[in-house]
Amino acid sequence: MGKTPKLAIIGGRLETDNAAVFAELRRLSGGRIAILATASGEPDEVAAETAELFASHGMLPAIIPIHGPGAPAAAQDARVAAALEACGSAYFTGGDQALITGAFLPGGQKSPAFWALERMVTAGGLLAGSSAGAACLSGPMILGGSSVQALVHGVTDDPEQPGMMMGTGLGFFPHGLIDQHFIKRGRLGRLLVGMAASGTRWGFGVDENTALVVEGTDARVVGEYGVMLLDRGEGAPGGPPWEGLRLSYLDNGDGLDLATMQPRPAKAKRRLRAGAHSWRAPAASRRNAFGPYALYELMVRLAEGDRSVYDREVALAYDPSAATAARLTLVRERKRTLALAARRRDGSRRHTILDMRLDVALEKASRAEWLRHRTAEPRGLSGGQVAPGARLVVTGSSPLTGHPALLDGILANIRGPVGVIAAASADPADAARDYVETLRRRGVEAEDLGIHAAAMPQLMADAGLLERVASKRAILFTGGDQTRLVETLLHRGAETPVLGAVMHVYQAGGALVAVSGAASALSGIMIAGGGSWQAIRYGVAADAGHAGLLLEEGFGLFDLGIVDQNIIDRNRLGRLVVACAEENARFGFGVCEDSAMVVHGGGTEIEAIGRTGIVLAELEPEKLTLQGDSFAAKGVVLSLVRPGSRFDLLGSGPPATAEDCTRRLEDLVAALERECWQAARERGLAHTTHIHVAMRRAAEGRVVLDIESDRAGAD
Repeated sequence: MGKTPKLAIIGGRLETDNAAVFAELRRLSGGRIAILATASGEPDEVAAETAELFASHGMLPAIIPIHGPGAPAAAQDARVAAALEACGSAYFTGGDQALITGAFLPGGQKSPAFWALERMVTAGGLLAGSSAGAACLSGPMILGGSSVQALVHGVTDDPEQPGMMMGTGLGFFPHGLIDQHFIKRGRLGRLLVGMAASGTRWGFGVDENTALVVEGTDARVVGEYGVMLLDRGEGAPGGPPWEGLRLSYLDNGDGLDLATMQPRPAKAKRRLRAGAHSWRAPAASRRNAFGPYALYELMVRLAEGDRSVYDREVALAYDPSAATAARLTLVRERKRTLALAARRRDGSRRHTILDMRLDVALEKASRAEWLRHRTAEPRGLSGGQVAPGARLVVTGSSPLTGHPALLDGILANIRGPVGVIAAASADPADAARDYVETLRRRGVEAEDLGIHAAAMPQLMADAGLLERVASKRAILFTGGDQTRLVETLLHRGAETPVLGAVMHVYQAGGALVAVSGAASALSGIMIAGGGSWQAIRYGVAADAGHAGLLLEEGFGLFDLGIVDQNIIDRNRLGRLVVACAEENARFGFGVCEDSAMVVHGGGTEIEAIGRTGIVLAELEPEKLTLQGDSFAAKGVVLSLVRPGSRFDLLGSGPPATAEDCTRRLEDLVAALERECWQAARERGLAHTTHIHVAMRRAAEGRVVLDIESDRAGAD
């Protein structure tokens, strides 16, 4: 090849304000570039929008009409190929990568348009692509499929069958297999299977709004997040189990020598060393291994950990159609794994993580076995059996206001003395005093334990306090900020002595009461922010600075599903369903206002108390769509469990409900639809184009909910 080949491999969702990536596209192309909307299902609109965007960043775009039904014919037209080559550089938009190869390589034969691209690259022009436009640049090409189905079912040629599909790409990137939307959509599993199926050693997972910029054998990461580099090694087995895989994360500003596969961390990066604030224990919850940002967050946690006491993490995923679980184990190895970071102006860190060990294994498990397995598995909290009389009580709102049935129900499930922990509150002293006074007026002995974030460094070594906590028969967590509560009692991920004393109360047969916001903290996966419309439209957010659903680590005491509260008044049904779908949780528990859910004996027996009850959402993984630019959760069965009802979640399930319960559920779904419509209208979006909510009645007083969202180009 003549001049140094230039590629820009973009992971999708290239935002209009990503000045760094557009500057690279302008520099490498010289400013003139062809726009190829070949992959798009709406090519005329996408091509025009893309051309306008490139022009706004100082480039001279030209739309080359190799798209739509006539794309294969246009790719054979010598005049179209000449116009493409005259541009000097080209950019493929997102969509369906099979449409690109179908036009440029019909039947595996190189079209005139393909030869034009090849001459363009040979002459030193830029070939760039985003999403599908990136996937097509490697030799072997991933066409579709989810990570868990890829691991369990392998590669298939039938799109109607579970598994992943492979094809042949354009081959301009010969260094390995490319996948895109990588960290956001949890695609490591399918990249690994694709590498094994194609006999490829190296895999490149490029995240959204990020580019891998290639000039010859020099590659650099530019953008919002980074690139995962997966190494199968020499002679790696073709299927699971895989042991000793190597996984690295290259951040914005990092480089890579593609000839030797030696990373080149940015100059500002410095080696991370253990300190007072290092993580010292595994995450208390088991994330869905292929949930948004899950593996990245675990890698960062290990990188920032004290490896003398903490060097591995486990992430899990489950395919109910095959009754098979996937287990991914990350290990930070001494003298091999290198963790570096640079601090940003806002105080946060950018990480580079090199050469972690990754093991991947599969195991058979029925759905019930899997759920019990997750519930029983140690999660970093104190071990030991839970006594039959133990109870978790999670409320949908504060029992100090509203209907008295909630407070009455709580009092029926606890005995004094009660220790009050107001660590979630912005004003812990006042919040604790209100509860202590209320409980004492009702004849229940209660005490403010004085536990809050500012006092924790001293309290962790206070033996007298720990004895007082352990002597209680019940612990009550007040409402407030659930993140503040978790960070107080899980210090840098490790169980504090205070949390150990709280667990002793529970294991000895006592009760733990979590009010309002604190209720979410009891789940393994905690909903920490975001509304229903944001969750449906954008999915899971990387952090609080991005639009979408914010998920964080909870205590993991309740692992039957995900809990949310204030489910009716704050219209949180949508975000609960999205959280369950993204985290592979079968059940969502929406605790209504003036109501509570009681979990008996640390098992699967659940009771509703208070005034309104619990909205139980049951999802079928087979009816979820989480890949591509579409989100769909279909067939979600909603039940309203009324106060006084008690059932085994893994037994016969919730009891049949009455007509008034069905109407209440219909009102809840209608409110969700109104919120989505209003939010879209305020942003000038066509609501029916982006989000669709539908509902139908089912037997025994239940309703079935379908949610669909087109997240392509989510603003």
